Amino acid sequence: MALEGAARQRFEVSLKPVLPHVLGVGIGLFYLSAALLGQFPGNPELLPLALAAVLVVHEAVHALAAKLLGARHVGFGLAKAGRLVVGLSVSVGEPMPIGRWLLVALAPLLALSPPFLALARAGGPLAPFFAWLFLLNAVGSCGDVVLAWIAASAGRVAVRDMGDRIAVEGSPPKLWALALLDAVALSLLAPLAAAALLQMILAALPGSFRLELAGLLVAEKAVAEGRMLRVAVGPGALLPALAAVAAFEAAAGPRRARRLARRLAAGGA
Repeated sequence: MALEGAARQRFEVSLKPVLPHVLGVGIGLFYLSAALLGQFPGNPELLPLALAAVLVVHEAVHALAAKLLGARHVGFGLAKAGRLVVGLSVSVGEPMPIGRWLLVALAPLLALSPPFLALARAGGPLAPFFAWLFLLNAVGSCGDVVLAWIAASAGRVAVRDMGDRIAVEGSPPKLWALALLDAVALSLLAPLAAAALLQMILAALPGSFRLELAGLLVAEKAVAEGRMLRVAVGPGALLPALAAVAAFEAAAGPRRARRLARRLAAGGA
């Protein structure tokens, strides 16, 4: 708890130490976006064009928001997780108060999502393209959301955005916020990992197979005349996956939060 008691500290957050959390939040934003759209976007041939457009427009909105909120120096670069380039980034030359920086960090999600969603649901020949824009912009905001959550948990601080990482001056992030972030991210990642593992196990098992839990399908394999007809993982697989996450977080969550806090205090390496 000493990490929360210091009067004034500096910590950095880069993508590398929080990459699992970013992936988990990205999955959550994907599911939420698909639910708001009502269906998965069609016309997959539009994906490359939509991705290129989102990369440019998303970062342009970050830059415009920073300028409107008083930043004097704004630059563009590459966002990296370690040595892996994961997209474009915007840097701000001077620290900003946490309130203004949060608006900059979340500007693309807050400003672009409503019009993209409205245009996607309005129908017409361009609706699939706007659906892709909405989905990609939302999922692409996962890193912004994670960094914003960690920085906001530190309270009234100043944030310098260096593009691929942020430096926060003032106080350290709250351990409860790091633990909650870890639990949410694992809860979103675990069902996918469980589904993939169950499918591999089912494919290796001989014969037909069906497993239910509390009346819900966990997994099923259908075989007829020596041929595998279907392998399916149902909603019942969600229950043991979430139970495993809850048990893991109860045992290891506080320790994982303290370890992440130490990594951030050491420079976010």
